[in-house]
Amino acid sequence: MKTFIPILFISFASLCPLPAQNLVMNPSFEELSPNAIVVACEFTQYSTFFGERLRLWNTFDGMTPDLLQAAENCPWLTEVHSGQQCIGLIMYLPASDLEEREDYHERVRGRLKEPLKPGSRYRLSCWVREDSSIIQQHLAAVYTDKTPIVPTKSGNLGFYFYVNNPLDGQKPQVNYATPIATFGNWIQLSMEFVPEEPFQYFIMGNFYPDRLTQTNLSEEQVRDVEMKNGKIGNKVDKIKRASYLCIDDVSVELLPPSAAGLERALLREKKFTLSGEVLFETAKAELHDEAGVQLDSLVDFLINHPDLRIGISGHTDDVGTDEYNLDLSERRARAVKQYLIDHGVGADRLRSKGFGESRPVADNRTELGRKANRRVECVVLKSK
Repeated sequence: MKTFIPILFISFASLCPLPAQNLVMNPSFEELSPNAIVVACEFTQYSTFFGERLRLWNTFDGMTPDLLQAAENCPWLTEVHSGQQCIGLIMYLPASDLEEREDYHERVRGRLKEPLKPGSRYRLSCWVREDSSIIQQHLAAVYTDKTPIVPTKSGNLGFYFYVNNPLDGQKPQVNYATPIATFGNWIQLSMEFVPEEPFQYFIMGNFYPDRLTQTNLSEEQVRDVEMKNGKIGNKVDKIKRASYLCIDDVSVELLPPSAAGLERALLREKKFTLSGEVLFETAKAELHDEAGVQLDSLVDFLINHPDLRIGISGHTDDVGTDEYNLDLSERRARAVKQYLIDHGVGADRLRSKGFGESRPVADNRTELGRKANRRVECVVLKSK
């Protein structure tokens, strides 16, 4: 499984985020379960509380991620990025500091409004905040206010996507490895990735052991803590190296094809393929909202290359009759052609035709093959 290198964009909370069609359900953690009560400036005590209070999110046995509500008089969370609530995760807490067998991390599960389109580009983003006072308050509530805490900035905020059931031992497809330092501000992390499967669920948190997690602690600091902890018998009194991250406004949005990729495909390979599922609802020929994101790049390319003529061909899988699939493919090809015309491309430069199921590019006996066959191809015919 591929791990995608994140691209980081930092925006402070005073800046407006770019508009997006967000696929994450309950992305800002504002939708609560009926009769749920969230007390401002309070951490979660039991693992069941998170899933019981928050709609469309849950966690795992033994983990107590926090559903946090800000308050003006809260010394460690006066505001969230948007709305009233955010979530909080312990990202780093070594097993040796706890006298446990495993490091303690918290992870949560979310879901998307629809499956991701394999091969398409997406931007995953979220707003995060770290502040040393939060982890100090949190662990003081768990242990005592005299328990020594070393607030730590750590990395490995990961997102593991899956189709139906998560697989044990899998690593995140998207992972931000660098220690996250915001110094009490809300900043945005933004990462691009290309899914290999139609994922509709994801898990968020640190998937790596703390020995493989980057922190801001020097080797000398680590040795000092471990030496002192070796002399302390009571685990409550051991020094706790810990990092905590507040997270808000999680987003996954479809991106248009890269201009370079589209230009390379049409000028060199003379063909560019769009997924039918990206453009259309199942068994329909009306373009849905996300289609514009994909087709606008094609519009820009054609306007910048006025000498090119394009053939638009619609294709389907083999589910349904030959006649039905031929008609559907023709209507889909015409819909794409009309979109280009409506956005400034001359009609004399465009031809459309449907081929139904007659030109498969993959095996129709598998779901992935059928997905590949449901497509619209744009082919360079000739120059004017």
